[in-house]
Amino acid sequence: DIMARDRSRSPKAKGSKSGNPVACFDTSEGKFEAEIFLDRVPVTASNFIDLCQTGFYEGVHFHRVIPGFMNQFGCPLAKDPKNKRAGTGGPKDGTFKNLKTGGTERRSNGGNIKDENISKEK
Repeated sequence: DIMARDRSRSPKAKGSKSGNPVACFDTSEGKFEAEIFLDRVPVTASNFIDLCQTGFYEGVHFHRVIPGFMNQFGCPLAKDPKNKRAGTGGPKDGTFKNLKTGGTERRSNGGNIKDENISKEK
């Protein structure tokens, strides 16, 4: 099982070449970084950053790992890696700041956020 030891409380704001924030992950299997595409998906990115800053991801296990393809995490039920419901939970309803627009976004219906259609490139 891969577990987050200290899910960065604020994606340790290293800047990427694009100016987007970079999240630094510290897991039981090592460290890695990921660019957070605030410029392309501001609602999704802002939601992720808010959840990092509030400690939501601390101690969460990766509940789905497909080697060479993807790792999935983020379910609070995955803090117990033996929980059969791991992968089915989410954050509580609430609001967070859109870091691109400064507006307020809503997390509702089990922590869901509005969909961002990025298929219409500008």
